Amino acid sequence: MRAGRRTPDSVSGGGRRPGNRDVDRAALLGTALAAVVALTFGGQGEWDWLGAASGIALLTVLAAFFRPPAGRGPTPGLRAELAAVSAVAALAATLVIAPLLQSFLAATTDVGRTCRASAAVAAGALESDVTRQRGAELAVSRGDAGVATATDALSRAAQDERRTVLGNCLGAVTERWLWVPAAAMAGIGYTLAWWLVRRRNARALRG
Repeated sequence: MRAGRRTPDSVSGGGRRPGNRDVDRAALLGTALAAVVALTFGGQGEWDWLGAASGIALLTVLAAFFRPPAGRGPTPGLRAELAAVSAVAALAATLVIAPLLQSFLAATTDVGRTCRASAAVAAGALESDVTRQRGAELAVSRGDAGVATATDALSRAAQDERRTVLGNCLGAVTERWLWVPAAAMAGIGYTLAWWLVRRRNARALRG
């Protein structure tokens, strides 16, 4: 939309900003929400720092482009807009917090010890399985294992199994607790955004 063109929203009395600004904000929020949903539910396993970096990037985009609307009273539309921004920001921030929460749960809780025990049992079961031992011997004889002995191949496979089981278990446990910081951050974000809007409107009235 060209900058010099006026839209119905910009000439109607509601005090709204130019229409292109509203479209840009809606596109930004939709893209951010889609990215967060894809990152959150697109895979399985433990929460990693790449997801945290993605969350930081989304928060940076929101901080750079979104501005609380000025000149509007406490309308339902404004409240819905602020709630949408707060929800998206909370989801993005959840991606950042998830690895930290996962590390905390793994190190300090009984659930973390249970996950480590499950991973150890899974690795031990793999190493003691007769079929897996024969498979390792066959892989070494064919030169497919990349190691010299079947024992080494089986040990490496057991380590990989341990990491996989531990990651899946910790990731699932962390996901069950993520709603707590997400809800808290959404509430805090909405309260802060509403305070900024009221403060800006108060300044405009005094001016």
